[in-house]
Amino acid sequence: MKKLFVFITIFIALFLVLLFRTNIQDLALEWEKNGLPEETRIVPTPTTAKSRLPSPSTIKPAEINLAVPLMPQAPYADWSLPYQEACEEASAILVDRFYKNQPVAPEDVKQEILKLVEWEKNKFGYYFHTTAAETATILKQYFGYRRVDVLRDITIDDIKAHLLAGRPVIVPLAGRLLGNPYYTQPGPIYHMLVIKGFTKDGKFITNDVGTKRGQNYAYDGNVLFSAIHDAPTGGDGWNVADVEAYVKTGKRVIVVVYPN
Repeated sequence: MKKLFVFITIFIALFLVLLFRTNIQDLALEWEKNGLPEETRIVPTPTTAKSRLPSPSTIKPAEINLAVPLMPQAPYADWSLPYQEACEEASAILVDRFYKNQPVAPEDVKQEILKLVEWEKNKFGYYFHTTAAETATILKQYFGYRRVDVLRDITIDDIKAHLLAGRPVIVPLAGRLLGNPYYTQPGPIYHMLVIKGFTKDGKFITNDVGTKRGQNYAYDGNVLFSAIHDAPTGGDGWNVADVEAYVKTGKRVIVVVYPN
């Protein structure tokens, strides 16, 4: 009888842990977000002049969090195609809405993604695995931004400099290197998200379109930076034995959009 009681107790305890695990994770995540810097808007100066970094500023805060809106790439939690592969489109939409100071809504983002997918099919012949350069083309030709830079061989300080200048940064990633527990495991092989800020202790604040919990999601700065890998080629025709390893051969690049 004693053994049976112990077994039942353990069973109930495990059941409760599984039942409330997600809620506990969410509470911990929200607690962590409470310590992030307050969202702010900085209006960058429009420019078409080519320069690697923004003009030096005499004001360099130790942390910043740009007020970029969030809507996941699956606005209604429908992770079927094309939304399953719409991280690039969703990231571009968020940056566009940030510069236009417009809110995002599920139906708005859903319809924009569908229109973008059709546009990409006509432009590239596909919408899967859009490279950084192709994402820049979307921002230029679909959204109409005059200056969009694809920067290579970047550093963490490069990313921070653009954020301090009020420019969100779009990054392509080997998604599984991020270790985000809220992804459908084991996570996306290739992913794209928006970096919107950084903290005093070196974390990057993101709007991660790959999860409904992605608003103000903070990643360890070195972890996110190490995960930055552009898609080696666009499209879904990755005819390689190890797709995950293939993505890790992609260059370290970022996409920076300047307001018109």
